[in-house]
Amino acid sequence: MNTMKKILYSVVLVMVLILLSSCEDFLQEKVYTKVTSDYIVSTPSGMASAVLAMYYKDRELFRNNNDTETTVWLNMLMGDDITVPRAGEGIPQFGRLLNLQGSTTTVGRIWRHMYAVIGYANLVVEASNKVDMTDPVAVQALAEAKVFRAHAYFWLLRKYDRIYLNTRVTTPENVNDSIVYSPADPADVYELINSDLDYAIENLSWTTNQPGRFTQGAARHIKAKVAACQQNWQEVANQVNAIDKSGVYSLVALDNVFNGPDLNHSEAILVSQWSKGNGGWYISPSTGSTSGHRLALHFTPLYNQEQGMLIDFASGGYPWGRLFPNNHLLSKYNKSKDKRYNAYYKHAWTYNNAAGVPRGKKVGDTIVAANQAQYLNLHPACTKYNDSYTRISPQETQSFKDIIIYRLAETYLMGAEAYYHLGKSDSLSYYYNKTWERAGNTKFTGAITLDMIIDEHARELAMEGDRWFFLKRNGILIDRIKKYGGEYIKTTANVVLMNDTTIRDNVQPHHVRLPIPQAQIDIMGKENFPQNEGYN
Repeated sequence: MNTMKKILYSVVLVMVLILLSSCEDFLQEKVYTKVTSDYIVSTPSGMASAVLAMYYKDRELFRNNNDTETTVWLNMLMGDDITVPRAGEGIPQFGRLLNLQGSTTTVGRIWRHMYAVIGYANLVVEASNKVDMTDPVAVQALAEAKVFRAHAYFWLLRKYDRIYLNTRVTTPENVNDSIVYSPADPADVYELINSDLDYAIENLSWTTNQPGRFTQGAARHIKAKVAACQQNWQEVANQVNAIDKSGVYSLVALDNVFNGPDLNHSEAILVSQWSKGNGGWYISPSTGSTSGHRLALHFTPLYNQEQGMLIDFASGGYPWGRLFPNNHLLSKYNKSKDKRYNAYYKHAWTYNNAAGVPRGKKVGDTIVAANQAQYLNLHPACTKYNDSYTRISPQETQSFKDIIIYRLAETYLMGAEAYYHLGKSDSLSYYYNKTWERAGNTKFTGAITLDMIIDEHARELAMEGDRWFFLKRNGILIDRIKKYGGEYIKTTANVVLMNDTTIRDNVQPHHVRLPIPQAQIDIMGKENFPQNEGYN
């Protein structure tokens, strides 16, 4: 059985474990796979259970584990114009594009995860051919599964450009069938994505009493992003307008966007749910232990390495210092007017340990970096993921704070982008000023340029994982990285290799996409599925 088939087939087996873990009756059965597969594909409730398993699987993307959680932040730091990485797994390849190849371990993580999600979704879609589709439970399950599949294929297509399109369920009966692999025509992938999203939009409600689940608003938001990649600006506008006029969503006060453990507020369109109290965690299949995520750590510099500093919540809690805003990003804020400059970032650290404060200093004094190494330890930091709400101690490394995937601010900026391309200045101004004025700036009444939208996207959505995709779909990814990517900082010997060169020194045209995981090429056959141009 080859690896691609193992990924697809293991979807069924993992789903079995998830479903069986909550049902003692199933645990008494001997043929677990057969029983569970039959249950999933023959009943509306089975379809619904499979969808729940997909939400659980999706949470794995953020879990507290070096293997999978790096998938998240590597996609945040990879190849944009507004961030600078410090250290950690994958930094040379992703953060500075040094020797990024198909054999790079982390390259395959998004690929494997998304194809596993697709396998779950295909199983539910197949089940819809065997159950009563007048049952609202079945319709809801199918709609959510189709959003999962569309979302996964959308990620894959944008990241790799050349992908394998599969809608077939892998079963014990066909798992050894011969498959001829070949890169899918992007038009065919987009056709499936849009078809899935159209079904979801038609059949999902705008609201749900179970936060974190896909809604019509989430499906429309994703549809707008897909349309933007296809340069279908009227469709982007249509979806943005529908969301804006729904009455379901509204921008919240700036200080409330990311503050709190529960981020299911009116601005949030899709939120990854985390909680210590109601099962909102990841459970290791091998050990049964529970864990949260570590996003709160990734963006906090190693301030505790400075004399006179202890780890505390006021300083950001336990630090890892993986990814920071660069000087180019911070220069885009009007520091005296734009409230996001302080709402989204911490710019200074103050002494908090009386026993260690240097001579002539006292607790509460601002620490001034005297050398380049100190500059990294005291680097301005993004605070969107800070968590003093679910962590019992500032020393705790696991966070159970919700993670916003999509929010209305991004929807509005897509609206501005669409109406810029459509040449409709009134609607462009309406959507551009939504986030601009919320930040405390005076309404802009002049001609809005694409460069202004690019800058506003950075100011509002920095460190939320969309920048790379945004630059790519506008055809400016490589140019922007060459101009602004990373940050030129020479440090002392112990960290010089982590910051000796920046992404702007190394970026090449082929970095507009990831390499295909080499392990997958070995399986699919390089004669059928060659590596992306520019990679070995």
